[in-house]
Amino acid sequence: MLNKWFVIPKPNANADIRLICFPYAGGSPSTFISWAKDLPDNVELVIVQAPGRGARMFEPAYSDMNILISDLMKIFPRLLNKPYVLFGHSLGSRIAFELMNQLKMLNFPQPKHFIASGSKGPHIKSDKKPTYHLPQDEFITELKELSGTPEGVLENKELMEIFLPLLRADFEIAHKYCYAGKTIFNCPISVLGGDNDEDISLLQLNCWDELFTTTADVHLVPGNHFFIDSNKEMVLEKVVNIMKASLNDLALMPS
Repeated sequence: MLNKWFVIPKPNANADIRLICFPYAGGSPSTFISWAKDLPDNVELVIVQAPGRGARMFEPAYSDMNILISDLMKIFPRLLNKPYVLFGHSLGSRIAFELMNQLKMLNFPQPKHFIASGSKGPHIKSDKKPTYHLPQDEFITELKELSGTPEGVLENKELMEIFLPLLRADFEIAHKYCYAGKTIFNCPISVLGGDNDEDISLLQLNCWDELFTTTADVHLVPGNHFFIDSNKEMVLEKVVNIMKASLNDLALMPS
């Protein structure tokens, strides 16, 4: 076990490649844990667990992307002894992207594939009013409209007192972060989007390839913004195919 930053459901020292996943705003490793049983045997699943979620629920969450990435970079290079693929959903996509950017700046190995899910390109500024600073009742109303938090949680005052600080912090990062760098990345990029996502348009999904040398391979999945939960099987099928292709590419590389 590396440390509390990472959840590894099935540690595999003999894996040929790692799939490293980043949850959405307010999300936790639980979104990805079940994926481990369906991935190829030579793929090790690693889930990033930042403060405020999962087993770190009672640690203060980050509200600043730069500080989050700076602290993550202190431990993340330990994962780079194997080839890897990055996957993030919504805010998780942009955290994964900024991490990749910092890794490239420091000449660390780049991912074999980048998978952005349910997210606009990281260089597109938010065109919505911020909500993270709203009074509690108004903030909860906004959460209800997003349909990503179970009704039972929204109506449970004790649970909301626990989750609200994390949600506010994640929403602040989501609203403020915008990639303004000039670096273009040369790994393949795949983008998943919900065909009924009212927040992320097809145009915004396609904008990811402006930051890569290859054209983004965009797939629409039935569902709203949280299709990663409601249509897990189709998302996982896409991810498994990408991992198999990455493994084939590795097999063709000179020893």
